[in-house]
Amino acid sequence: MAKRIHRQEGFTLIELMIVILIIGILVGIAVPVFLAARGSAEKGTCQSNQRTIKSASNIYAASNEGTYPTAMSDLVPKYIEKTPTCPNATGTINVTWNAANPPTTSCNVHGTI
Repeated sequence: MAKRIHRQEGFTLIELMIVILIIGILVGIAVPVFLAARGSAEKGTCQSNQRTIKSASNIYAASNEGTYPTAMSDLVPKYIEKTPTCPNATGTINVTWNAANPPTTSCNVHGTI
């Protein structure tokens, strides 16, 4: 009787380790790129929200004989639907009001525009 040779199909341990290593390298490259893109998007949104406050203030001044708003409540909801905020969980948009001049805005995370 002849002996049958069993040949098992599948991946060896070394092949699996190489695949896991390649996946780890790809994740190591992708995560920092993703985080940078997220940070850039947050900064752009925050700066856009600051510009929205300034634009609404200019519209308010045009409607009120050159007097600028002195509080966010002067703008919401007539000139802005809701109070703009920083998308970063720790970010806060700070506004300095002055009836004679446009407001200045800044964010503790993304800075001033």
